[in-house]
Amino acid sequence: MKKYLSLILCSIIATSAFGLKPVREYRVLPSKYGMPYEEEKIETKDGAVLNSWFFELESKTTNWVVISGSGDGNMADYLEIVNSFMSAGYNVCTYDYRGYGASSDFAIDPELYIYPQFIKDLNAVLDYLRKSRAITKFDLYGQNIGAGLSIGVGAQRPETRKVIADGPWLALEDMQAKIKQKLGKEIIVPFAFDKNYEPLYAFRKPKGKLKGLMAIVSPNDPLITPTDIKQLKAVTQTYVVKNSPSNDKNFETDKNSYFEMIERFLSR
Repeated sequence: MKKYLSLILCSIIATSAFGLKPVREYRVLPSKYGMPYEEEKIETKDGAVLNSWFFELESKTTNWVVISGSGDGNMADYLEIVNSFMSAGYNVCTYDYRGYGASSDFAIDPELYIYPQFIKDLNAVLDYLRKSRAITKFDLYGQNIGAGLSIGVGAQRPETRKVIADGPWLALEDMQAKIKQKLGKEIIVPFAFDKNYEPLYAFRKPKGKLKGLMAIVSPNDPLITPTDIKQLKAVTQTYVVKNSPSNDKNFETDKNSYFEMIERFLSR
């Protein structure tokens, strides 16, 4: 019976770990928590308009971190993480992919694992920081879908200092095979996705020189495990969240230790 329940739980966790689930309405705005912020619109090279929130500390600092979401929900879900980065002395930029939050309309197929347009979205945000705000160095943080994007895009940007990737995917075909094996479910991976932006291949010819790549992973996740993370040769630190049931629960499992590890990594 216990084995049967374990298999059901594993299936539920795995199901929540893939598939795009955009949410348009923000369940809460930063102002509810007394968080000063600026909402800014960012245009991508192919004409989409992304909604973004900029959080700046009262004390001036050149430390910036850009948060890329998991593909489930929207940027309002990351306000606690924003606050943690700010407490660590970082300005923060959050944004929504096209099709999410108040960004441009874009049809999202939940059967597709990721869209190549999301690469353009993150690059547009980083271009905006550099050109419109004269921010020449930044760190990247992402969860799940956003973790892989942060690695892939970060490796191609000379402005990237460090990357923190929570539960990153490594390669699209690998994820497709794993989800089929674990769930017996077929997912679609885009043919137009540039392999240079897949984390497993992003460091073959990187354009940037990362000072560090931190991977955060649960030992119990059915899809991405600490063993998988070892395939990423560029990883300089791996934080295994021992009691986390899956990668989408890493932050919630032990919030204090989670950010202590991140703060230590960034301050080196």
